[in-house]
Amino acid sequence: MAYRDLREYIDQVDKIGELKRLDGVSWDLEAGAIASMTPDAVLFDNFPGYPAGHRMLINIDRPSIRRWFLAVNMSTQAKGNALATEWKDRLLNLKPTPPKWVSHGPILENVHEGNDVNVLEFPAPKIHPDDGGRYLGTADVMITRDPTTGKENFGTFRMQVHEPATLGVYICHGKDTALILEEYHKQGKSCPVVAIVGIDPAMFIAGRCHLPHCAGVTEYDLAGYFKQESIEVVKGEFTGLPIPARAEIAIEGEIVPGDVMTEGPFGEWTGYSEPRESHVIRVKRVLHRNDPILTVVSPSPRTRPPGDKGLVANPFEAGFIWEQLERAGIRRIKGVAYYSRFLLVISIKNSYAGHARQAGHVATQCHAGAFMGKYTIVVDEDIDPYKIQDVLWAVMRRADPQRAIDIVRYCWSDRMDSAISYEEKTSPVPILPVYNSRCVIDACKPVEWDPKLKRNVEYDPEMHKRVREKWGEVLFGKK
Repeated sequence: MAYRDLREYIDQVDKIGELKRLDGVSWDLEAGAIASMTPDAVLFDNFPGYPAGHRMLINIDRPSIRRWFLAVNMSTQAKGNALATEWKDRLLNLKPTPPKWVSHGPILENVHEGNDVNVLEFPAPKIHPDDGGRYLGTADVMITRDPTTGKENFGTFRMQVHEPATLGVYICHGKDTALILEEYHKQGKSCPVVAIVGIDPAMFIAGRCHLPHCAGVTEYDLAGYFKQESIEVVKGEFTGLPIPARAEIAIEGEIVPGDVMTEGPFGEWTGYSEPRESHVIRVKRVLHRNDPILTVVSPSPRTRPPGDKGLVANPFEAGFIWEQLERAGIRRIKGVAYYSRFLLVISIKNSYAGHARQAGHVATQCHAGAFMGKYTIVVDEDIDPYKIQDVLWAVMRRADPQRAIDIVRYCWSDRMDSAISYEEKTSPVPILPVYNSRCVIDACKPVEWDPKLKRNVEYDPEMHKRVREKWGEVLFGKK
């Protein structure tokens, strides 16, 4: 069922039994600790020192399969690689759904300007023990407009509260937002921005996508496609940018050339990100609904509960990479598994000389896979990329290191990468080019191998069935 905004989405999550509610939790570490301990959606209210109704929703970033289906209006029984396949096909058949301009919306219920601006009217949390301060933006989208093309862009960046009307923002080099910001600053102009820090999941997912650069397609178009209807937007009076009419909290402001402050440290998924000079948003207007909901994520690794399976692939992130591989002309892809930015697995029907290398290098450098990657493993079609133990078996059995491993240097990375040099991580430059290397492992059987040689030892399934029927109770405790 389509939903119009975060509140309707929360109601749907509640109906399927995947929403928890807590009152009286402190914004100072307690909310962050809870986010690190559970993958569940949790809605907080009644923060000490804040009026009732100023709420916070955590874990919008790591929804269960059912919550993801609600977010993108999808329904299927498929799992693992089959689910990645269906999601990839949906992306390949993208029908852009542009936003719709309106004159009114709930986001205009409360508008603060000038001396009335105070971003700490919301319970911005201090998430991790050694964070440099409170972070209003973690599950957010920052909207900018390319000064040349006029195309709007979404980017998701952390935002630290410095002052009531000042936010520090960490923008990764090479992201579209960084390129747009550079264009404004080269012209000596401030860059207008809108930060949505109370956001529905379709917009959040669209903001985190590495979209191919399709002419005219924006993240607004993609979010509308997910929601199956145009997103209503109002015009920001200060920026002129489109603001979602049913968003919870929106912040209008500008990034002035040369205006920087020390941001961080902050607990990222790679570990603590060091403090550094970063651009700031000078806030001009704050808009929010009555009883606003701040959306928050804890990007640091979750504390694993007992029985946690550990390394699990994400079929939705895999779908973005698979779609771009097919658009690039890579043939006979049988599966894609995304374990993190640092580990991708591609399964192919290895059909011609160089096929495995082609698939591995394109996956490593396509837009969805290029940022902060490290290892890409290509395996034959008989290996399920969602069974990491089988992937490692293929690497051990089929990949001779001298033949199988390519190292690619000077690739797109970021100072969040815990493996890069200390000098790069501590550079004072706000947006700095940072490189890393990539390892592409070809764990496929070479096409020139005689298929009668180096065969796997396999029994007929009927033999296993007969053994289980005869001796299953003794061997396995049951027939």
